[in-house]
Amino acid sequence: MESLNATSAAGVLLDLCGVLMLLGAFACLGSKLFNRYVVYYGLQSVVLSAATGVVAFHFARIELWVLCVLTLLIKGIAIPTATRRLLIALELKRDVAVSTGLSTALILGGGLTAFAYLVIRPDLLPHGVVASAVVPLSTAIVLLGALEMVLRRHTIAQLIGWLIVENGVFLGAITLVATFPFIVEAGIFLDLVAGVLIMVVFVSGLTRELAHANASELRELRG
Repeated sequence: MESLNATSAAGVLLDLCGVLMLLGAFACLGSKLFNRYVVYYGLQSVVLSAATGVVAFHFARIELWVLCVLTLLIKGIAIPTATRRLLIALELKRDVAVSTGLSTALILGGGLTAFAYLVIRPDLLPHGVVASAVVPLSTAIVLLGALEMVLRRHTIAQLIGWLIVENGVFLGAITLVATFPFIVEAGIFLDLVAGVLIMVVFVSGLTRELAHANASELRELRG
């Protein structure tokens, strides 16, 4: 089977998708509006679906096309739509539970991105393989999503941060396991989606009772 080289058309498109997803994570980190959180996550998920489609087209794998469609429907449409309706129901617009300023958050995000490239150096990975560029990008997206969860104290914002982490993990997964059996790909996808759906249900129920809850307030409930 032909390898997915960084110099091939598919490799360039996959790299571009990774860069766009990273920019989406930065955009989310640099905003305080709940609606923009959802929009940026939705756009990032659509790009992730496109990246899956690129890999599916390159390897001509029907199972990857299935993952592409499911990613678009669940992560690109269903989750953003449900979250947006929740925001409307709770009348949430601006996130005021932020631990630091936006400039500081973006600087920290830039530092974590540089850290991802220092730890996972592309030159240490197989030369010419597209994973050598995508893996550092996906790692940076995971770190930015985790930073979002740390700096944002509102439960909805932390949920978006978790979803960004999941997108980063999935981007790395479709790059690294494209040659694995379908059961591996489907297992990773379904496990991640199950975790996301459980968190959505949990946070939805929680925020209906505590519309403006944040992490510091929830800690006061401990005995």
